Amino acid sequence: MASKIVPGNIDGTFPKAGQDNSSQGFRDNFSAINTNFTEAVTEIEALQTNKANLDASSDFADNEVTRAKFKDTSETIYAHGTTGGAIALNHGNGHYQTITSNASMTLSFTNWPTTGTLGRIVLDITFALVAHTITIPSAVIVSGGVAGGDGSSDTITCPTSGRYLYEFLTPDGGTTILMNQLGNNYN
Repeated sequence: MASKIVPGNIDGTFPKAGQDNSSQGFRDNFSAINTNFTEAVTEIEALQTNKANLDASSDFADNEVTRAKFKDTSETIYAHGTTGGAIALNHGNGHYQTITSNASMTLSFTNWPTTGTLGRIVLDITFALVAHTITIPSAVIVSGGVAGGDGSSDTITCPTSGRYLYEFLTPDGGTTILMNQLGNNYN
């Protein structure tokens, strides 16, 4: 952001000592000072509004951050709790989401990022019973390594009760969702 503050509009040599100074010179200087202060307020408020915060959350509004180097970061965990039935995996809730099943569930997805950016959700499910299945939307393409996925239906059946990790990725805003199993039966 280029500054609109123009210090050169103020005559730093005015008023001249030991001589009669015109009132127009005073008015011109005061006007230039007022304009610069007004612009300074606008620019400072814009910086305060649009800065990245160290002590609060920052919303970058889908603007790209480049050449960043991260260290000691974490991801948000969103716990759906013990549940079954219709479950919406909202990308806005975070990249790591957990469920403990108390019935079969039907997954849906919301808030994926736009086409040309990669959206990712890791789903950590603890299946209480083998009878609890996952029904996925038809947009989901299941990799060959998903235990209990047969590739011909939209239902995933876990081979044993326990904890399973699934990864869902989409490069096109949810039109196509790729499903991969990261691990199974973490007991």
